[in-house]
Amino acid sequence: TELAVPDEEETERDTMTKLKELYKDLEFYDDISGAPLDKELATKARKLEIEFFKRMNVYTKVKREKWMKVISTKWIDTNKGDRDRPDYRARLVGREFKVDNRTDLFAATPPLESLRFILNICASHQRNADPRLNYLVMTNDVRRAYFYASARRPLYVNIPAEDYEDGDEGYVAQLNLSLYGTRDAAVNWSETYTALLEKLGFVTGIGSPCNFHHPSKGISMTVHGDDFTSTGTEASLRWLDGQLQAAYEIKSQYLGPDAAKGHVQEVRVLNRVISWLDDGISYEPDPRHAEMVVQELGLAGFKGVTTPGSRDDVAAMEKLNGPEDAPCYLGAADATRYRALCARLNYLSLDRADIQFAAKEASRRMAKPRAGDWHLLKRMGRYLVSEPRVIQIFSWCQTEDVVHVFTDSDWAGCHETRRSTSGGAAMASGNFIKGWSTTQATVALSSGEAELYALVKGTAQGLGIMAMAEDLGVQVRLLVHTDSSAAIGISARRGLGKLRHIETQFLWVQSGIRDGKFEVKKVNGAENVSDIFTKNVDRKTLDTHLDTMGFV
Repeated sequence: TELAVPDEEETERDTMTKLKELYKDLEFYDDISGAPLDKELATKARKLEIEFFKRMNVYTKVKREKWMKVISTKWIDTNKGDRDRPDYRARLVGREFKVDNRTDLFAATPPLESLRFILNICASHQRNADPRLNYLVMTNDVRRAYFYASARRPLYVNIPAEDYEDGDEGYVAQLNLSLYGTRDAAVNWSETYTALLEKLGFVTGIGSPCNFHHPSKGISMTVHGDDFTSTGTEASLRWLDGQLQAAYEIKSQYLGPDAAKGHVQEVRVLNRVISWLDDGISYEPDPRHAEMVVQELGLAGFKGVTTPGSRDDVAAMEKLNGPEDAPCYLGAADATRYRALCARLNYLSLDRADIQFAAKEASRRMAKPRAGDWHLLKRMGRYLVSEPRVIQIFSWCQTEDVVHVFTDSDWAGCHETRRSTSGGAAMASGNFIKGWSTTQATVALSSGEAELYALVKGTAQGLGIMAMAEDLGVQVRLLVHTDSSAAIGISARRGLGKLRHIETQFLWVQSGIRDGKFEVKKVNGAENVSDIFTKNVDRKTLDTHLDTMGFV
């Protein structure tokens, strides 16, 4: 008599029944945002993950031995979409902790400006006489990417409850493939996809091994974990998509103008919303971060303000902080909340030039936050009430072989330490690539000295962007702009001159200029966009510089 084989639908029903019984007393929350999740959708997401484990033969159940070091596991549940368009993901990860210093387990990630530069390349290859030469942006999300990389050392994990069966007592799971959360999973995956891309003719970047370009196909690509983002002609991208589809299970999207050809007008990359417009590409950070800051500060429904900081708020902060010999420190719970909010604002400021200086100033006080420091956070929260969304536009433009770096400083801007701030912005083809705002480690004795330190910082950042551009197949020159005649004078001469107290480590720009590696030029102070990265400015100045950098 033949045994009846259950059909696929029956097996799926049995699996869902088992999981629902397993989770009957469990509530689901987003491990990133903390928001509650729909139990049915979260359960289905976990079911898909377990099915993938079985199909890919991620592990083999083996008898547990005393000498085995067994790693525990944990579910990570997230909604990568939003409330109206949910995109639930569940990932079972290992919890292997670092107990030694193994440098061979390091895996690189690309700088965020790589993504912006990809969009800049696309924006500068539009409106060709032959539309087939216009560039698109392609995103490829490799599903469970690490499972395509073999485990390269013996690793054992507890059998997940979702796959625990009768007879599994005394057994553990030996990994056949790399598991998220194990220390070498990222480097194993990195070596796997790099080998594939090099086989296809890509050149791996030197500055960042996560950036690639294909010389004959004209493709530039950046890889962040399991997310591939590329730009090139549609024909080249279709070829690449086919090669990746043959190797991995992926979800591909083409950001472009023609829906009839399967293009979409909006994609998400690293939780950034990237949209195709008639005259450019828009780039928006995840708006949930601003919402969460406002909610955490209890400012929902409050009246907003026009700037993220002001001199009056700094004066109020200094007064509330108390005298130097009796500072008003926050309690432990409030200090923890302060640090968490600063971390979120810091992350948001990577994509929002308008709050970068204010976020930096608040973060300087994370070690021992005081009562007045909380005042700075509330000021930023009220600004986010009025400006919850700021979008960057990569306008269609002509290809330019120059990266422009603008630098500025605010001499002795910190009343407490008398330290200065270095600010800067890098732009290519008129599009904003990167901004920074940092407190100088050395106390400058003059405004010219502070401007020199800002110039050195900006030049170093510019050289890094040159290397990144080369990794992506673009050759550029570096032009550094400053509004300080003193900084230009110091950088153009040889040696210290009368500034004998300056460390010689800051003089490498002199030889760089002489060797023709970069140029330094004067910019009018009113046109120096880096001004907003060095101090609190009025709304008119903020709007002027944001508009120049393409923020709306």
